[in-house]
Amino acid sequence: MANRRSVLIGLGGLVAGGGALLGTGAFTSVSAERTVNVATSGDASAFLSLQAADRTDDTDDSPSNIGDEDQVNQNEYVQQTDGTIVINLDGGDDEDADDAGTGLNQRAKTTFENLVTVTNNGTQNVNSLTLSMAVTNLDTGNINDSQYQNGSVSSLTAGEVESTFGFTVSDTDENSGTPSNGTDILGSTGISDGTLAPGESFTFGMVINLLNELYELPGGTTEYTLEITAETTQS
Repeated sequence: MANRRSVLIGLGGLVAGGGALLGTGAFTSVSAERTVNVATSGDASAFLSLQAADRTDDTDDSPSNIGDEDQVNQNEYVQQTDGTIVINLDGGDDEDADDAGTGLNQRAKTTFENLVTVTNNGTQNVNSLTLSMAVTNLDTGNINDSQYQNGSVSSLTAGEVESTFGFTVSDTDENSGTPSNGTDILGSTGISDGTLAPGESFTFGMVINLLNELYELPGGTTEYTLEITAETTQS
């Protein structure tokens, strides 16, 4: 019998400030402003653990090493405080080369590798694990027709925006892949040999492709929600 558990990750202000919030529970509300209002619930944190990934660009002056000594597992783009993870795709404000960033580049394909590490904290194998970005409350007020190649921007759909997102994934055995939005990463990339056993981890990043039909992500009231769906088969 399949047992499906989901963890929702709210993302807001991807272009204007590049801010995103992650938590270890099921997120039930999200704001499209620079900060994300999050309500956590349930025992998802006991099933899938989310932590900021180790990155080669971590430095002694990175956010992970400034302030409260209890702040752990942070990196150049990710800060973790009191069980909540904040992703700043502009690189934060830690006096390094990324500080001048203002978000995603228009007409560019931007890749952020090694953002978050996901660990199976349960007692059963995870046989299917999907990363899906969903777009709701679409607001195209910040986009003009020249930034959308399929006609009037008024005809832009949530599905077209969702298709600009993809992911990078890798595991401790150096298996890696670049799954598209909504793909089962265990079945399509060979991560963890197709099964995430208890205690095993993988790391994901994000890819945002603004080179094709759409040259800029919608802002305003648009809401972006990343859902991590894990399925186990009970014996």
